[in-house]
Amino acid sequence: MPDLFNFDRLAAIGKAAYLPVVLVIIWAFVTESRWVPAYVLPSPSTVLATLVDFIFGGSEQSFSGTFVKHFLQSLYRVAGGFACGTLLGVPLGIVLGYNRGIGAFIEPTIELSRAVPGICWLPLALVWFGIGTGTSVFLIALGSFYSIFLSTLGGVRYVNPVLLRAGRSLGATESSLLYTVILPAAFPSILSGLRLGLSYSWIYMVLGEFTGVNYGLGALLLQSRDTMDTPLIISLMAVIGTLGVISDRIMLLFMTKILGMDVR
Repeated sequence: MPDLFNFDRLAAIGKAAYLPVVLVIIWAFVTESRWVPAYVLPSPSTVLATLVDFIFGGSEQSFSGTFVKHFLQSLYRVAGGFACGTLLGVPLGIVLGYNRGIGAFIEPTIELSRAVPGICWLPLALVWFGIGTGTSVFLIALGSFYSIFLSTLGGVRYVNPVLLRAGRSLGATESSLLYTVILPAAFPSILSGLRLGLSYSWIYMVLGEFTGVNYGLGALLLQSRDTMDTPLIISLMAVIGTLGVISDRIMLLFMTKILGMDVR
């Protein structure tokens, strides 16, 4: 039977959709009952109409049909920041996880910087990089780095000792042990860290685009706040959340199909 008609999958989709459907019904009931003003909480139909207008156009609103332009700018920043966080977090996590001596010097500093809320870096990033893509990429890289680094560090450092003893008994040297035993065993943890880092990339994208850039989903979200366009605010929240889920699903598909691993 085709996978489309896999009843287990359909049941899982139904369970996942149950709560969102109930929440939308409650939302519609509250707005139709006029319990709250429309500018505070617009109806689902109003938000849907705004979302369709944002994506496909059709009105005289300034945001009409601008989805692709804003999306590409945000995607560019997320991809750049996530790549930087990955290129720094994975190698550093491997080195510090494998060599506790080096880790003793560097880890406390990383832990101290991790305790600083991301928004505290914003003024400094503006001084360093100015208003624009540089600040956004820096904040996204920072947000994704810690999750990737910690997952890699933990995966390398806490490999099952039985595997290490087996590798040594088969003649593996300490250097070859890293490539033949430790990294393969730590790989699922590293990939899980990449998934988490990707989700943080979308979160920090919004923060980075709050700095005054002209285009981007976060930039438009800030503009809609200034004009108190509540339907557009909610539409953008839905778009950003959906893009985060889609990117996570793509990464899962890559892990499962290409690498033959499932870390769900």
